[in-house]
Amino acid sequence: MHWHTERLILCSATLTLAACKLPEVPITTPKPLEVNLNMRLDVYQYRGDEPQDKEALKNASEATERMRNRMQEIQTLKNNQLVSEDHRGLLQIREVPAGDWGAQVKKAVAAENEDRMLLMRQKAKESNRPLYEIEGEQWRLRSEQAETGEWIEIPGTTPGSFELKRVNASTTPPASQPTTTTSPASPATPKP
Repeated sequence: MHWHTERLILCSATLTLAACKLPEVPITTPKPLEVNLNMRLDVYQYRGDEPQDKEALKNASEATERMRNRMQEIQTLKNNQLVSEDHRGLLQIREVPAGDWGAQVKKAVAAENEDRMLLMRQKAKESNRPLYEIEGEQWRLRSEQAETGEWIEIPGTTPGSFELKRVNASTTPPASQPTTTTSPASPATPKP
């Protein structure tokens, strides 16, 4: 009997709605419709050249070994003033020699920079820091280790600018020179 009451209420509600006159909605308007759109665009940069996690340690150790094997060649390029250290911890070619040696310089610098970037990205990822911080650390380290005559980038006169400077003996002592020297011809005599 309860369902009869519900049915009766439903029927009366339907009849009441049918008896009500709904307002007319005009389809045409005197002004054009205004539409406001708000959009948000998020851009994410993906670098496909980042090492995979599985291969990262292997690649990092291989890059370190390649850099060690290339060390003398890079130092020769620095000594001949063909390359400089930039503010991102990478090498910049200052001058390309003619012929096959020029091609070798380009190849060596590209390989060195690739390995340096791989190691810096790996360090940034492991330490959960931005890459630019690691680049800055490498720049400072390489600037401190630069030998007399090498070219390095230093902060410029305006913020965010850089300029090349040649390291001289008064500002940065060469890392390879000992602080005291003895003449190889002097005989060793014991003191009494």
